[in-house]
This record gives sequence, structure tokens and C-alpha cells, in this order.
Amino acid sequence: MKGLNGQREEFERKADELRDRLLHTIEVIDRRRHALLDVKTQVRRHGAGVATGGLLLAILGGAAVIALVRGARARGERLRGERVRALVRSWRHPDWVAPRGKPSVPREIGRKILVGAVSFAAMQLIRRGIRLTLAPPTRKVLVRRRVPELQA
Repeated sequence: MKGLNGQREEFERKADELRDRLLHTIEVIDRRRHALLDVKTQVRRHGAGVATGGLLLAILGGAAVIALVRGARARGERLRGERVRALVRSWRHPDWVAPRGKPSVPREIGRKILVGAVSFAAMQLIRRGIRLTLAPPTRKVLVRRRVPELQA
């Protein structure tokens, strides 16, 4: 019976040590979760990236707005020019009055390849941003306590 009691105490001690390590790991995971979901901490860590991304979005948005405004302003002139060209074309070649057909096959293939490449690049950038955002902090790694091995 003494042998079993000695083993039982040893198993209980090892179980207590393992429980302590598990609780320590859970505490570290909980701290990381809080740090990940804390907006102030994330802005402090990734402020430059957030500012760069925001600036890039603002520039792209401004460029899109400018392009739309210029396109809307030039639309009237473009329509007048197209009408004049259509009138001249119909006068010179009445059989060519029908609108142009679909774009050529090579042009469509090129457009689809370009859209695919841009989509792929955007997805890679998004994935990298997510991976960097979710990466563990670069602080010194906490030194884990070593569990002493059972001696036989």
C-alpha cells in the first residue's frame, strides 16, 4: 500500500503542475485575446499601417470621384461628337449605320486576365494584412516553467 500512496502523491503533484501550466496558458491566451480586441492597442501597434491604408483609400476615393465628375462633364461633348460622326458615317456609308458589335475575343480575354490578376493581388494583400494583424506580439516570449520529469 505504501508504494501506491507514493505513486498517488507523485501523480497528484504532477497533475497539480500540469493544471498550473494549463491555467497559465489560458491566462496568456486570454491576455492576447483582450489585446487583439482592444482598439487602442491595435492602433498603437499598427498605427502607421492604418494611417497608410486610410490615406490610400482616401486617394483612391478622391480619384474615383474626380473621374466620375470629369466623365459626367465630358459626356455631353462626347455625345455630340458621336452624333456628328454617326451622321457623317450614315451620309457616306448608309450600310454602316448599325452599331459596332461586341469587343473582339482577344480583347475580352485580355480584360478577363487583367481583372483576375488584379483580384489575385488584392486578395494576397488582404490576406497578408490579416496575417500581420493576427500575428502574436513581438515582445519577449514568456519563459514557461519546465515540469520536472518523474523519476523511476
